[in-house]
Amino acid sequence: MKRSIDIKAESLPWQFKFIGVLLILFAIAAIFSSVWWLSIILAFVGLIILTIQSGTEIDHNKKTYREYNSVLFFRHGERERYEAVEKIFINASKVTQVVHPAHTNDSATFDHTEYNAYLKLSDGKKIFLMSKKNKAAMMNKLKPVAELLEAELVDYTMPSNKPHELT
Repeated sequence: MKRSIDIKAESLPWQFKFIGVLLILFAIAAIFSSVWWLSIILAFVGLIILTIQSGTEIDHNKKTYREYNSVLFFRHGERERYEAVEKIFINASKVTQVVHPAHTNDSATFDHTEYNAYLKLSDGKKIFLMSKKNKAAMMNKLKPVAELLEAELVDYTMPSNKPHELT
C-alpha cells in the first residue's frame, strides 16, 4: 500500500507564469528567424519560470519528510526522519495590500484572509504545508493527507477558544 504523499505548496504568482508563457511563445517565433540561439535561451528561461515550485514530500512508511524547492522538475531538499505526526492544523492570517495608483495621492487598501496549513510532529517541529484563500478547498486537500498520516485535522480559525476538530 502506497503511504507517501506530495503536497505542493507554492509556485510563482500567475504574473510570472504569464511572462514564462510569453517567453516560450517568443522562443517559438524566434526559431524562424536568423537568431535561433535566442529561441533556445528564451525557451529555457520560460521553462525555468513555469517549473519553479516548492512543497513537502512525506513518506509514512519510511517515516521521512522532505521540504523541497523544484526547478525544471529537479527537487532539492534534505530528507529528515520523524517519529510520529501529532496533527495537521490550520491558522488564519489577515493579508493587507496597499496600492498607490500612478499620478494620484490616493491609495486603495485590499484585505483578505489567508489560511495556512501546518504539520506538527511529535518532537514539536512545525512544517508549513500550504496556503490558500479558500478554506473549503484547503480542507478538501488536507482530509486525505490527515487520513493517510493517521493524524487529526484541527481548525484554529474557528471563533471559539477551543479548536474545532475535523477528523
